[in-house]
Amino acid sequence: MKIIQVSHSFYPTIGGIEKVVYEISKRLSKKHEVEVVTSSKVPRDVSFPFNIIRIPSLNILGMSDLTIPLTNRIETMESDVIHFHSQNSLFSALLLHKNQNSVVSVMALESLSDHPNPFIRRLSPVYNRLTARKIIKISKTLIVKNMRDLKMLRERYGRPAHLVPDGVDDKYLTTGKTTSFYDEIGENYVLYVGRLHKLKGIEVLLKASRWIKSKVVIAGPGDLKYYEKLSRKLGVNDKVKFLGYIDENVKIKVIDSAELVIIPSVSDYAEAFSIVLSEAWSREKAVVASDVGSLGARITHGRNGLLVPPSNPRILAETVNQVLDDTELRTEMGLRGRKEVVGWDTVVFKLEEIYRGMEK
Repeated sequence: MKIIQVSHSFYPTIGGIEKVVYEISKRLSKKHEVEVVTSSKVPRDVSFPFNIIRIPSLNILGMSDLTIPLTNRIETMESDVIHFHSQNSLFSALLLHKNQNSVVSVMALESLSDHPNPFIRRLSPVYNRLTARKIIKISKTLIVKNMRDLKMLRERYGRPAHLVPDGVDDKYLTTGKTTSFYDEIGENYVLYVGRLHKLKGIEVLLKASRWIKSKVVIAGPGDLKYYEKLSRKLGVNDKVKFLGYIDENVKIKVIDSAELVIIPSVSDYAEAFSIVLSEAWSREKAVVASDVGSLGARITHGRNGLLVPPSNPRILAETVNQVLDDTELRTEMGLRGRKEVVGWDTVVFKLEEIYRGMEK
């Protein structure tokens, strides 16, 4: 098949949607002709095993979702399937047309209504009509990543959808357990891994670290200087260690050596799926997470993780300490979580079935 993947952002930008598009395109390109259509605002990087097409675009307010394509090159491109990623993307909404053989990955549906920015919250109903409602109405096939969005699509929009979760790299499922990172960090620490961004709740975690009964390790790219300064201001800089960006091999070691993984996000918008949750589960780690977005749909409280209200440092710390004090609970939740994880090859197999069904 000739398959086009459409995303307003792509590598070398680091994030969930970029990783998803890369992982599925890489695997699909082994059997099919694949092209990724993205914005001209995406920097050029190393070559990929598939073609990258950058459409001239404008970006509003520095927000990647607010990327406006200046031309609709897709209209003239031949393909069997065009897969658009995110109904929140203005880029996708302006490129999608009714006559296309289109599939759309719906993620974090109607999530802007709880955004911390009051300006974005006020504009969310209008933006939802311009993007999500249009995309959901005219797309041929819909895909969701979790039960939250599946239920919302059925009840509020009257549309069915295929449930296809995101995957994890094979190495997370096959690499033997390691504790080699103890030498560099020391034992007894809890871990956050992901982007250093306000929506990810880093400030909440830093405040909670005052009461957490272990060291707190924070790994991931972002404004490292800002959060290091904040940790000093809060008086927790001796307790918190920042690792910055780490590659996948190091990430596995850091997860393996941690007592548990924390996902303290503050908004539904920030958690369309959470690959980090899958990565933690794949290494049989217990997870304490905010009850936002897909996290509440994927985690069964007390069974494969614990959920806490967002933006509440005290409750976050108390819950983390509860898990630290209960080795049996940590082990059981990690083992149950492992059963929820799939690899990218399984994801791509499901996508191929959906794509072929659209040809009929």
